[in-house]
Amino acid sequence: MRLTGLLSTSLLSTLLACSNSSDSSVTMSDAQTPPITGRVDMQKWLADASYKTWACEPTIHALRAPSPHGANATGYNKICSNDLIASNATGTGAWPKGAAAVKEIYDSPTATTPISFAVYLKTTSGSDGGAGWYWYEQVPVSTDPNMIPHDGNGVVADGTGGAGPAKTICVGCHVAAGSDAAHTPSPGGRDQVYTPVH
Repeated sequence: MRLTGLLSTSLLSTLLACSNSSDSSVTMSDAQTPPITGRVDMQKWLADASYKTWACEPTIHALRAPSPHGANATGYNKICSNDLIASNATGTGAWPKGAAAVKEIYDSPTATTPISFAVYLKTTSGSDGGAGWYWYEQVPVSTDPNMIPHDGNGVVADGTGGAGPAKTICVGCHVAAGSDAAHTPSPGGRDQVYTPVH
């Protein structure tokens, strides 16, 4: 019995050490952390709307350059930042692991329901050129050739920024956040984040 208890304690200590490592990836979702387990889980998490308790912009507004989010690069949005972005929004360093935001995308400034969403979450302590972030975007399904490329469910990107659409579309744009005046539409923009809300 004592050996079993020691093994259990040792295993628990090992698991806790791994889960507390600054380099381990974020894998669990909660009110402050979007899931990184695919479209179905993301849609459920967005529908639960816990992100609406985050620091959110007060109103829907026209997209800010250089944002492509919205139908045919015209649209309206409202951004919500979790506590890790909100509490570090005025800083200058890299965002901590777990930093996340949700962009609600609307078809008009008076709409009450988003037509699509874009979500990002820093999954590791280093940004690794965007590969250390999880990226998700879903738009209305459309055959319009001017609409951003997406699958049959409207998913533009769903994965880390090291490969695929998350790299070419999301990181391809977000890598410039804070690099110059044209890529700093909001104070504090940097390290893949254009608009840190606080």
